[in-house]
Amino acid sequence: MSSEVIVTEEELPSAVIDAIRNGRKIEAIKILREEKNLGLANAQVLVDKAWRRHGPEKKIRSFADEPRRLSSLAKSLAMLLIVLAAWYFYRGA
Repeated sequence: MSSEVIVTEEELPSAVIDAIRNGRKIEAIKILREEKNLGLANAQVLVDKAWRRHGPEKKIRSFADEPRRLSSLAKSLAMLLIVLAAWYFYRGA
């Protein structure tokens, strides 16, 4: 019978936590497998759990957060209205 190593999230090496904080999940799994002699599935489960706690924050971007996009959209619409007005005006001439 093989002896299974039990590793909890609190026992993760600091190198694994550092890799997770830097957004490098695959590297964290590799480090954990090498240092704790775990299988791929077990290491992945542990890293996934730790990722939820230590991983980089997801920033949800919205259209309103980017004023440059909004101003460029307004400029494009204004230009379109000018072109349509000019076309309508000169079409009748």
